[in-house]
Amino acid sequence: MSSSKAPTLVTLGLAGGQGKTTVALMVGRILSRCGIPVLFVDADPQSSLSTFLGVKPSDDRPTLLEVLTKPAKRVPLYSAIHPVPQDENLFVIPANDELEEANHSLAASPMSISMLRNRLYQVDETVVATDQVANNFGLIIVDPPPERSHLALTALGSGNYWVIPSEANIKGVQSLVRTKTLVESCQPHVQHGKFIGVIPFRARWVGLNPTTTTRESIEVMTEVVGAELMLPHLLDSDIYKRAINEQRLPRDLGNSELEYPLLALIERIRPALGRYSDMIPHFEKEVVLL
Repeated sequence: MSSSKAPTLVTLGLAGGQGKTTVALMVGRILSRCGIPVLFVDADPQSSLSTFLGVKPSDDRPTLLEVLTKPAKRVPLYSAIHPVPQDENLFVIPANDELEEANHSLAASPMSISMLRNRLYQVDETVVATDQVANNFGLIIVDPPPERSHLALTALGSGNYWVIPSEANIKGVQSLVRTKTLVESCQPHVQHGKFIGVIPFRARWVGLNPTTTTRESIEVMTEVVGAELMLPHLLDSDIYKRAINEQRLPRDLGNSELEYPLLALIERIRPALGRYSDMIPHFEKEVVLL
């Protein structure tokens, strides 16, 4: 892939409620505030990301279903890209519940794990470089379904970078173990992909100390993936819910410190953002160690 093409970040998780969509959405919004164009790809039939972005697919526009199941000549990639209301830097290839049908098409293809990536980077399409979609964005963010399905696999296969958000509890640890195993099993077939970290989600504190469940869960996560792959945790806070519902960021609600784990994640992909990397302010903050 040419260095001028946007890399793809995929948020992974094999259980619901792990923070996949929250991380995807907030990272995109933060980069947008820096003036960086971001393309979201909603690969989950539940279409939460499309809903949170305020995008409802119209009957006369393609969605990800058509992108994955129709030839490029019939459904050019650009035709499925919808602008996000009130944000000139954000765009999305949306989903709806019909996306579930794509699993059947993907199951019939021996190249299903690379299908989404081939479409996003317009492999074997006769498109001049300046018109290639990936040349016109700083980052592509894919939000897959929270399950082991063909849609989840093709989303995983599209990524240059994988991040696993996991709840700071027993369910989250179990999800992390299963997701990490999936990544490891697919890694030989996805040479361009790299696992860059785990973000503990809904971490709970009482006063100045984490709860026992949060502390012990993060300790186990660290044992599972290693300290170098652990990112700062996202606190359990209604601020995130408000920010999502109001299509804003925590900083807009007076809680910029809640964005720190997301900024730490962005730092890990900064070198791959090419000409856009200098648009992101550098930050310094001490990491709270549990």
